[in-house]
Amino acid sequence: MDIQQEVEEVKKELVRLIIKHLRENKLPAEKAKKLAGDFLNVLPIDSQQDLLEKLKNLGINYQEAKELYVDELKKISEEQKDQTLSKMRDHIQNGNIDQAIEAARKISSGAQ
Repeated sequence: MDIQQEVEEVKKELVRLIIKHLRENKLPAEKAKKLAGDFLNVLPIDSQQDLLEKLKNLGINYQEAKELYVDELKKISEEQKDQTLSKMRDHIQNGNIDQAIEAARKISSGAQ
């Protein structure tokens, strides 16, 4: 998924969370309006890292943005892990065991 599609998904999820929290009386209407406006003010978003940074910053003041930040961080971590595992599998199939081991080290150290 490209970054613009990801941003659209985040927008939809943010609206869903705002509505849910408004209905549950966890979020006052004025704060919901401010959150929506603050999110729109951080657009455009250029990369996944940019998206994470902006959600993290919004999460300082808004629980809804913090929830989205955690979800996005998990999603990106899983994608990176899957990519590394795929690389390892390719290296093993091509007989490049040392490169597969190096990829495994990167995933275990968190440096992908």
